[in-house]
Amino acid sequence: MASASPDSYEVRETANLAKVMGPDENSYTASAKRIPMPDGVELAGDFYQPDLPAGRKPHGLIYVLCPYGRAGVMTLTNAKAFAGRGYMVLLVSCRGTAGSGSVFVAAMTEQADSQAVVKWMRQQPYMGYVQWALLRDPPEDLVASVNLCSVFGNSLLVWTNGAYRMDRISWSHMVARQDQITSAGCSSILDPMKLMLTMQATPISEAAEKFFEGRASYALDAMKTPNVDDPFWAQAKHRAALEHIKIPLLLRGGWYDTLTVQTMAAYARVRDRGIKVYLTVGSWTQIEACGTNAMPEVFDFLDEYFTGRKKDHRPLSVRVFYLHGDKTIDEQLPAADSPPASFTYDPHNPTPTVGGPLMARGGRVDDSVYTSRPDVLVYTSPPLTQDVKMMGKPVDAQGGMFSLALVDRAHVFKKGTRIRVIVAGGSFPLIARNPGTGVNRTLAEELKAVTHTVQHGSRVSMLILPCSV
Repeated sequence: MASASPDSYEVRETANLAKVMGPDENSYTASAKRIPMPDGVELAGDFYQPDLPAGRKPHGLIYVLCPYGRAGVMTLTNAKAFAGRGYMVLLVSCRGTAGSGSVFVAAMTEQADSQAVVKWMRQQPYMGYVQWALLRDPPEDLVASVNLCSVFGNSLLVWTNGAYRMDRISWSHMVARQDQITSAGCSSILDPMKLMLTMQATPISEAAEKFFEGRASYALDAMKTPNVDDPFWAQAKHRAALEHIKIPLLLRGGWYDTLTVQTMAAYARVRDRGIKVYLTVGSWTQIEACGTNAMPEVFDFLDEYFTGRKKDHRPLSVRVFYLHGDKTIDEQLPAADSPPASFTYDPHNPTPTVGGPLMARGGRVDDSVYTSRPDVLVYTSPPLTQDVKMMGKPVDAQGGMFSLALVDRAHVFKKGTRIRVIVAGGSFPLIARNPGTGVNRTLAEELKAVTHTVQHGSRVSMLILPCSV
């Protein structure tokens, strides 16, 4: 977790917002609201009303439901930026957070609560709004949606390809204790050594229960439910929204954001349905993709929607790179008698996570440390003779014994550089260790080493990239 002071971060983001957007166009007022839910629970919210000249109406009303509170920097990009540019904003805290009633259960109550909030909004003296949610069962007066670093299926975030994401432990801990955060930032509520000992323990679930100290019980239930089709996850699945949305949609993410896989899947499905959808993914972490730097594009999206501008999409061809027995990558088929290569993954000494799509302290880093580890295979191409532009997602390979999906990417490998593939059996602490026994990773008590083999020769292994020729 980041340790920067919330106050210093807010100062930086406020200054950056003024830099990228200019000064506010109007003043505004904020008033506290209590919003009743059908089960008697009340959600806490703040309503921002722009102060506009006589005869000028607000552009619309933006609805935001958020688990991170309604103070400090969270109000900047979720409310103040829009209120200062002619929009009404209703910023509401999720159940169990920042003054809202009941208990916080991540991703389980937002859909039903948002419907109730909209019903309440219709009874208030402000209408004609643009809002940012409710796409699973969209209200008829929903105009447009902006999703910054978002997911439609929380189960797939917690259990990624059958492996438990360990950052869910620190995230759940942070949300449960955000009211205790001091000027020292998240470090005031998170002991890194205690967190690491929790992630290294077996079974993880028992250690996490002690770590949470009676809070975040939903996170323990999620740990114990690796089957994403289990009824437990039903309320956290909103893939149906991809089939129901009929309004313009803006998606934004970062290549080093943990949520980008679902951002790309949402874009592909909504676009295939013929709905107007805009996508921007850059070399950013989640915080960088969703911060004040996103605001110009958000407002440009509204302009593009009202002017009806259209974006074209350029198809790219596919290139295949084969993995050779001498640890090289080449577009030529390897010799039929090329020997396989093996490595052993030992969960007692797991392959470390170095950068990448992390909630914090991720991003682009020098990962050459992998080349000296005995528990990985490293394949490297010769220097490229021309630029190789990679964008999109490769087509599924048919007939292969085993296929590992390369998630959507966008990158230009420059002439003279090399393409490298690193094959490992784990990435700790990003992903819970594979115990080597077939037992749920969060419940396993026994750890065994596992040997992996990559085939070459007549049983080729290949890297398929969506590339320009």
